[in-house]
Amino acid sequence: MLTGAAGGAAPLAADLLLCGAALVTAGLLWRAGGRLSGGLRGWRLLSLAVVLGLGTSLSAGLAGTPPVRGFDVTGQLVQLPAALLALVAVLTLLSPGHLRRGGARLATQTALFFCASLVLAQVLVVGPAMRTQSLTGVDRVVLEVSCLVTASVVSAVLLLIAASPAPRRGAGALLLLASATWATTHGLAIAGEDLPLPALGGAAPAGELVGLLLLCLAALREPGAHAEAPPTRASARLNVVGQLLPHLVTVAAGVAYLGAPLLGADPSPAATIALLGCLSLTAVHRAAAARDEHRVAARLRRSEAHFRSLVRSSSDAVLVLDSDLRISWAAPALEPADGPGLRGRLLADAVHPEDAAEVAAWLTGDGPDGDVLGLRSFRLADRSGAWRVFEAGVSDLRGDADVAALVLHCRDVTARLDREHELRSLAFVDPLTGLPNRAAQRLALAGLLAGGDDGPTRAALLLIELHGLREALDNAGSEVAETTLAEVARRLRATVRGEDQVARIGTELFSVLAHGTGDEHDRLAARCLAAIEAPITTDAGIVDLSGVVGLAPLDPGLSEGQAVDRAELAVLDARSAGSGSVRRYRSELSAARDRREHLRADLVGARERGELTLAWQPIVALDDQRVTGVEALPRWQHPLYGEVPPEEFLPVAARAGLVVDLQRWVLHEATAAVRALPVGDGELKLGVDVPAAHLAAGTLVGDVTAALRDSGLPPERLVVEIAESALEVGALADDVTALRLMGVHVAVDGFGSGRSSLPALGRLPVDIIKLDRGLLSRVDRDPYSRAVCQAVVALAATLGVDVVAEGVETTSQLTVLRALGCGYAQGYLLSRPLALPGLAQLLEADTGRLWPGLTGRVGAS
Repeated sequence: MLTGAAGGAAPLAADLLLCGAALVTAGLLWRAGGRLSGGLRGWRLLSLAVVLGLGTSLSAGLAGTPPVRGFDVTGQLVQLPAALLALVAVLTLLSPGHLRRGGARLATQTALFFCASLVLAQVLVVGPAMRTQSLTGVDRVVLEVSCLVTASVVSAVLLLIAASPAPRRGAGALLLLASATWATTHGLAIAGEDLPLPALGGAAPAGELVGLLLLCLAALREPGAHAEAPPTRASARLNVVGQLLPHLVTVAAGVAYLGAPLLGADPSPAATIALLGCLSLTAVHRAAAARDEHRVAARLRRSEAHFRSLVRSSSDAVLVLDSDLRISWAAPALEPADGPGLRGRLLADAVHPEDAAEVAAWLTGDGPDGDVLGLRSFRLADRSGAWRVFEAGVSDLRGDADVAALVLHCRDVTARLDREHELRSLAFVDPLTGLPNRAAQRLALAGLLAGGDDGPTRAALLLIELHGLREALDNAGSEVAETTLAEVARRLRATVRGEDQVARIGTELFSVLAHGTGDEHDRLAARCLAAIEAPITTDAGIVDLSGVVGLAPLDPGLSEGQAVDRAELAVLDARSAGSGSVRRYRSELSAARDRREHLRADLVGARERGELTLAWQPIVALDDQRVTGVEALPRWQHPLYGEVPPEEFLPVAARAGLVVDLQRWVLHEATAAVRALPVGDGELKLGVDVPAAHLAAGTLVGDVTAALRDSGLPPERLVVEIAESALEVGALADDVTALRLMGVHVAVDGFGSGRSSLPALGRLPVDIIKLDRGLLSRVDRDPYSRAVCQAVVALAATLGVDVVAEGVETTSQLTVLRALGCGYAQGYLLSRPLALPGLAQLLEADTGRLWPGLTGRVGAS
């Protein structure tokens, strides 16, 4: 890159400064090449070119050739290798892909710049040198080659700027300035030898220093060939300069060519040829530019037509609003078929009047959000004039100079809203009766409870449970049941006030959210029951229904769940009172429910904690007054509630699914305990009550077998007591038959409780009948009860079945039973349930005799 200053007349200090600057520049370029690409290419080749130029200049200076005034052929020759290497280095910085994308336009643009540079070189450098020195032969060739190489280097740098991506244009511009500085300095070194300008002696070293500095800045600014970044304003300006520069240089070349005769110099033939080339390339460049512009315009037209077709065919409508919220453009889908269009109208005038204020506040930023964001819905008239609902989002492009508007992206959601309304109707309406369903009732109840402290105190929730609908369904079919429900719904709706809500919340359950004060709710409940109990005429005949009503006043502070819970407790209380009952909620109902829930939770693990025990109630033979059997009764000693009776915790165990496990434990404990009891003249039988749930579980036979095997108790001593209703089921009767085949006795428990019948007694596969305590409570004063007991005892004697009277509590009952011929009895009159030590003492005392008034009677201890 040096021009031979090291061997010229410049002071030694200037030469040393140039050498140091060249070495620093070469090192920086080499390091930049390693950082960006590596290998011997690009900036590293440029670094070698600087070193080569420095070396050749120093070699020429050390050769000791005295400077000759005029054209220095040797100085130019030693600089050509460095210049050619710099040309190769710049070309290796170019990306082939970017060159291919530039096409013919880029090629003609670069060639135009090259030819214009040659014209300038011929007019400004070669012409003066030839005029003052008359160069011929080798000198002329060296001069022309030097100009060609210099023009090539500068053209290659310009090509780098035009063909590179935006991030590299800054480094390319610095490299162009460096090459232009070097070319200018080189030209002055050739043409300025004979010019009477003393300042030229110091201009060459200064120019070379500036060129080296620019090279360093370009290397530091270079981001790499594959750098990606969005175009900036500076890169865009450099791109424009890169496109204009060939034309500016061409104009300068033309001016220099035409002005040369005025200065007394004739342009050389090479300059004329280069200028003609510039003119030709200008025409070619214009043709290439026109072709590219035509292609771009065609692509734009196709793209515009493509997107216009997409907009027209899209279901999403678009509105463009100016700064006054006036519609400047509307998608064809929004324009009416005839009449005035939307363009030019204010959006507030085009939408539904009820939506105008909200839409204007949204788009002006005066809404609650404070900015133009989110989605909003409004109504616009369609082609037929009907109002349709659109959901719109907005793009604020007022800051975009190409749009400068608000763009509303609208979607027709009318059909979706209609479907949502239909689904909401299905979700909140009972399809059979047309009444609100449970979900709607819960919403209305929640709204009523949240209406303030005064609202709920004047309202109540009524739950109405129908009785008899299932029988109508079984006897007459589903159509009659549906007709009956529809009629009940109509009657209830006609019974309540207009502001009261009637809802169907279950198969046989209706609710009423009733308003009123005092006892108006109770009177309404009575009217509802009267409406239900009136006969209903159907195609299949008359349907008679009854029902119960649970009433829960809506006290202040209640939640929706608490109100429903209270009404359900009141319904359970009314159900236990019988059909036709109305019951208000009382706090005792919640307390009883909470006790049941507590017992159910504590029943889990009660056996492991030792809270469950067995009590034993003796069964006495009435002929010899001796204890012939005992019934094992489970007992629960709760740590909080004390002793919990079986009639309370056994239903809890059944609902919790624990009854089978509990009865299995009773079987094992009872059989093991009875096996260890003393036996008198006969074998003591053990009675164990088995609920229907245990029988339905299908494990009773296996559980009995396991208990007998583990305890060693003979099967003949075990009596399994089962309710009569369970024995009538065919599948369960097989288990009962299997028990009897094992030798286990089976007793029907609670005979005479209301569902028993004497004809069925002969069909029951049992060995013992236990008369219900409810029947025996009137046997001594009610002739009907006495007659029933007498018939049962007589039939049992005929069938060879034993009869045990349960719940004997008075001597008169015992006397009547003996007179009727009943064989066995148990009850508080004879003995309360005993603990196991007390039972053992009873069996050992007086040979097991037990009778009211006997001396030495054993207590319950």
